[in-house]
Amino acid sequence: MTVDLATLREGDEIVPAEITPEPDQVQRYFANSAFAPKFFSDEAAAKAQGLPGRIVPGPLKVGILYGSVARWLGDAGWVVAVRAAHRRPDLQGKPVTVMGTVARLYDEGGKRRADIELQIINQEGQPSVRGFATVEFWR
Repeated sequence: MTVDLATLREGDEIVPAEITPEPDQVQRYFANSAFAPKFFSDEAAAKAQGLPGRIVPGPLKVGILYGSVARWLGDAGWVVAVRAAHRRPDLQGKPVTVMGTVARLYDEGGKRRADIELQIINQEGQPSVRGFATVEFWR
């Protein structure tokens, strides 16, 4: 998919994306890390920490936001930045939905940009992450 700049307007929604972060994805995420807390890979360790189960790491959820925006953008431009505030944990193996809205279209330094408000919605319909992305369009 590629965004059509001729018809893009503030308030437009990005195409919602349902994603299921699986345990093997979390293992790959930590593969090159010296720090991988047990509660990401062990159900009992997660419960001992007071968590509802094995959770999805926050930085991986930021990557999920980034990927969703990049897929929506297609070859119309590139993702400049993504920021996120984590509200509640998401469990591995449970689907989440990434949703977003074009909050602002503007020109800055001769470049066309958009700010996108984002959120990850869990299975219960609650936002687990609220995020924000800035994209820049090729002219």
